[in-house]
Amino acid sequence: MVAYNDTFQMEDDVEMGAIRRECRGLIFDKKGNLISRPFHKFFNVGEKEETSPNEINLSDEHHILEKCDGSMIRFLQNDDYVFAATKMGTTDIAKDVDVWVGNHQNGVEMYAFIWNSLMNNTTAIFEWVSPDNKIVVNYNEPNLILTAIRDNFTGEYIQLPTNCPFDVVKSYGSVSDIVNYIDKVRNQTGREGDVIRFKSGHMVKIKSDWYVRIHKTKDMVSLDKNIIDLIVNEEIDDVKPIVDEVDLKRIENLEKVFHEGLFNTIGRLDGLAMIAKTVYSADRKKIALEMMPNLRFKNDSPFIFKLLERTDTYNLVLDYCKKNISTTQKCNDLMEWLNAK
Repeated sequence: MVAYNDTFQMEDDVEMGAIRRECRGLIFDKKGNLISRPFHKFFNVGEKEETSPNEINLSDEHHILEKCDGSMIRFLQNDDYVFAATKMGTTDIAKDVDVWVGNHQNGVEMYAFIWNSLMNNTTAIFEWVSPDNKIVVNYNEPNLILTAIRDNFTGEYIQLPTNCPFDVVKSYGSVSDIVNYIDKVRNQTGREGDVIRFKSGHMVKIKSDWYVRIHKTKDMVSLDKNIIDLIVNEEIDDVKPIVDEVDLKRIENLEKVFHEGLFNTIGRLDGLAMIAKTVYSADRKKIALEMMPNLRFKNDSPFIFKLLERTDTYNLVLDYCKKNISTTQKCNDLMEWLNAK
């Protein structure tokens, strides 16, 4: 299934829009029975017309829940045992959850809770947070946090239990001033944000500016091409303070490789320019006919003639780099040329 910008719109066809929003993550057994129903698709404040601040009616019964920054987990049954699953199924993260629950001091009670949920045709929805599964927010130890329970058939969000072997998502009561509340959450640091959950099941996400900024940066630096782009345009220092140690190490390694390649290339081109000026007396015809065919790297060719009249090799090469990082392939080709031996 492919989601387009208007896939989850409600304005034109409310019924179909609601159905589409319920389709995410549903699991059916071989007989067609719905056996797992995680969160329906819901949006950030201001992301849709219905989630604009002036459309959020806080006079309707609601409560504020912390938005945990991890991976969504639900449990599935296979004959006489249960197992954890993420949105993608039985991933390595899901296996980590199985091990954690199995080794937990309250593991027996946890599995009893999960079995009871499955037998009652409900989906217990958890968030797995861990130092080894860091998205943006730091968690000192792994934890499986119960965030919701849904009736598989009606879709109703059932009230979370007060007596539970799992930690239950933090609840902060209700609010009355949406504008001040949004400003408060957006100005927070060190946490993702909150979810306003209405009794009707309608939900709205509010994320802190701190979280959004770092998350976008992490997405951006996940590609080497984007890091090289930031290095070439001398913007990488703005990113370093807001990435984690793993990404910072990648950035610093790429910086080292790029700058070593850059200065090696500058040295090679300066040497070729000197040969063109001394051995070939800067004679463009001789250079083209006798020198160019013997160059080891064809990308060096356009620089030779330019350096007959200019000496700013650094700027020439840097400008070339800026023009050749628009795609991953171009960036790979550029790095191969810069680091050619």
